[in-house]
Amino acid sequence: MRARLPADPRRSVTLRGAMTTMTLATALVGASAAVTRSLEVAIGTLSAPGFAAKAVRLELDGEGLARATLRIGELEALARRWRNLTVKCPALRLEGWVVACDSARLEAPSPYPIAFSYDLATGAAHVVVTPGAGERWSVEVTGERPRRAVLTLTAARLARLADLVGELPVKVSAGIADGALHADIAESGTVRVEGQATLRELAFADAAGSHAGEGIGGDVALQARAERDAWRWHVDAAWRAGEIYWHPVYAKAGYRLVADGALTPGTLEVEQAILSADDLGEMRASASWDRAGARLVRARVETGELAAAPLYARFLKPVLGDSAFGELRTEGRLRASASWEGGRLAAGELLLDDVSVEDTRGRFALFGVHAALPWRAGAHSEGRIGMSGAEVQRLPIGAVGAVLTIGPDDVRAERLTIPVLSGLMTLSDLRIRNAPEGIAWQVRGELSPVPLDVLLAHLGLPAMQGTVSGEIPLLRYERSTLQVDGQLVIRVFDGIVTATELVIDQPLGLAPRLQTHLDARALDLERITRTFAFGYVTGRVDARVTGLVLSNWIPVEFDARLESSPGDYPKRISQAAVKSISALGGPDATAALQRTFLHFFETFGYSKLGISCRLQNDVCQMGGIEDRRQGFVLVRGGGVPALTVVGYNREVAWTELVTRLKRVTDANVKPTIE
Repeated sequence: MRARLPADPRRSVTLRGAMTTMTLATALVGASAAVTRSLEVAIGTLSAPGFAAKAVRLELDGEGLARATLRIGELEALARRWRNLTVKCPALRLEGWVVACDSARLEAPSPYPIAFSYDLATGAAHVVVTPGAGERWSVEVTGERPRRAVLTLTAARLARLADLVGELPVKVSAGIADGALHADIAESGTVRVEGQATLRELAFADAAGSHAGEGIGGDVALQARAERDAWRWHVDAAWRAGEIYWHPVYAKAGYRLVADGALTPGTLEVEQAILSADDLGEMRASASWDRAGARLVRARVETGELAAAPLYARFLKPVLGDSAFGELRTEGRLRASASWEGGRLAAGELLLDDVSVEDTRGRFALFGVHAALPWRAGAHSEGRIGMSGAEVQRLPIGAVGAVLTIGPDDVRAERLTIPVLSGLMTLSDLRIRNAPEGIAWQVRGELSPVPLDVLLAHLGLPAMQGTVSGEIPLLRYERSTLQVDGQLVIRVFDGIVTATELVIDQPLGLAPRLQTHLDARALDLERITRTFAFGYVTGRVDARVTGLVLSNWIPVEFDARLESSPGDYPKRISQAAVKSISALGGPDATAALQRTFLHFFETFGYSKLGISCRLQNDVCQMGGIEDRRQGFVLVRGGGVPALTVVGYNREVAWTELVTRLKRVTDANVKPTIE
């Protein structure tokens, strides 16, 4: 005989109502077990806050109706939905008002052993799930007033989270949790929740590999209280072990978060959150989040005193990557604050206290930086910045200070004086702005005379006499490119050098690229050659370099020509200089010179000298002031005694030519001395 208790499909009952249905079913079982082979109870829908089970049906059969099957058409909990769940109990126990089963099993994509008991009289319940060896998930509900529900985790595998809450942004592959969560429900409806958990060896990753964590361990404690439609909550979490890469930031353990707030149907309020790191410092924040509109209403973040070195290592270095700022040594302290209104940044401030930054590759450094940089949306603020010194490509720079006008989209300084060696670099009309492609800036300037020998010594180049001074018409930087508008004028060797169409791509990057045209007029040869082992030459020269391209500051392409300047002036060349020029032809040419009567003279007259080189594909096409059938003239004789130097090798590898100039020797070129 089979009995049925149909349910109205439109009926939805609470858990308390379900208990009444179960009581009726139990009574029927007790009254007709001898004559009834099976019993079906159509319960319908069970609901509670945060929980709903639809199309619930209980089936009892077997000897004494001891075999039970609970079928659930649809279950909603933890913001997750499951369909067609079945729980089977081979030996259901009915002891008074208690329904229990010690060996039930959830028939689902991931089946789990379940033990449960339910007191129909008091509503007390106990459910234990043991999905793995030593692993235990249990829920216990007491029937007294106030009611208490306790969730306990023992060696719970966190990889099962996907079964409980669905797909996550990352896949949890390992991790163990131990803890307990207590919920007390008063007759007034007030709910209090308190819990703590310890995590060990948590590991996760996403398919792209841009988010991952390993060996994560820590503790989290939660307290919450529900009153009417609002939850008041407090969280205290400590990250004690492991590491996380969340592109582009890499971080190790050593953080603690303490936060308080409220959760309502419309908003999430973070009234105060304090994030602290062992060696970094702490940050305080508050925020309001519109849950319905999924938008930030307001927020404020304020740091305490932060250490610059760990801040750079943990957060900035991974972001900067292979840029010019990807390998820095930092020290000092800083503070920062920011606030948002209506989802937009409204104000911010950065305070630097004795901060130093040094590129480990030696390209630049800033020392002892102090700054107060406030920013306001829709308004202008006054800021200040200063530093005790700096270096750019080993060139020392003295103390600098400036008053800044900080606007919503740019920063301006009317005048900035920078000590460079014994001279001054004066900058004017400095403007730094936030462009769609990134930070952009522009400036004008001029350099007062700087001793050339001191400048070159700091750059690691051979010393030369004279001074360097110059004018910068307009220097612009945007889209990672530095460009000079107009002519860059440099006064050196008693002459003038101008650079036009000067462009530098990635000036502080790993492989900067420079392009320009150079034009030099009336450079004093005596000043140029006075301190070189090259020899002594009097006179003046003009030079023209078109299409100059440097990659990582090494020439890769140009068309250059140097020759005597027009005009009447003394033109003498020493025997040492003749030997140096002759050495371009190798030791045989120098020996030939020594065998002539010319070695009795210290200097010789010349009427004109010059050399040209067109560099392409690491090969220099050589030339002089005029061509001959079998060569080209480098020096044309003039006066008494006079000489002429002729070169014959028109193609020379650039690297080889540089080596020749350094060693002042080469056996390939065969100059003729007449």
